[in-house]
Amino acid sequence: MRRPRPIPLAVAVLAVVAIPVFCALMAVRIARYNKAEPRVVYVFGEIEPATFTYAGREIAITERPAPRPGEYPTLHVAYGDQSFSLPMTLAPRPHAEQVPGLLSYGDWMKVVRFAPITGRTLEELEQAIHAGEERDRLALVTRSVRPGANPETWGRVWRKDWIFDFYEFMPDGSITHDRFAYPTARSAAAAQKRRESEGGIPELDSRSWQFQAADLLMPEGSAPRIIAGDSPLVAASWTFPAAILSVFTATAALLVAFAPARPAAPAGT
Repeated sequence: MRRPRPIPLAVAVLAVVAIPVFCALMAVRIARYNKAEPRVVYVFGEIEPATFTYAGREIAITERPAPRPGEYPTLHVAYGDQSFSLPMTLAPRPHAEQVPGLLSYGDWMKVVRFAPITGRTLEELEQAIHAGEERDRLALVTRSVRPGANPETWGRVWRKDWIFDFYEFMPDGSITHDRFAYPTARSAAAAQKRRESEGGIPELDSRSWQFQAADLLMPEGSAPRIIAGDSPLVAASWTFPAAILSVFTATAALLVAFAPARPAAPAGT
């Protein structure tokens, strides 16, 4: 067996040594990023009855006839002494009257109770809520498509036009309202630019509870990917490509180091 070529072998050894070094540096950077920018995971429970109680106040959601012919019905939402009207953004499901409670509106609207579960089990979260150490929250979430778009065809394809509204029912009896657009930007700077050009509606932040709640209303396969600007790999910076390059360098150098020698040319040729 022929001896390996010394220079390619030395390069391969250096590259192999560099791989765990770059990986360790990358792990440290990602750990620091996750500690400074933690991604909180929420658990959601969908409310089915149209009338229920939250924070000692009754919430009633009732359907009212369309204000004009050709338009969709509206929902009247009452929370204690607060109320608002909610136009349907999608046509009612066929035989919606046979679907109990709020489930008939599930294509475009859901009412959810939620709380952060990061770092604990569901049982531990329930114990924290019962002990008053954690507050579960309640919100009504809607998804709107481009006006006039068929929700079963173009309404599914034109995801960039989706708008999400969030009505959170506060323990003091008030209702907060926020509106976000479907996230499409590749970075925070791009999201800001798009917001300024499209009327000031911010895009969903992948680290927010709104992002996770909006996902419940998106048809299968239409949920956005986490944009690059929110990925922990951003914190890895140069260590990630350096680790990949080290792997390729080690592989290529080993192939060259142990490549068989070319057969000698016959004498006289």
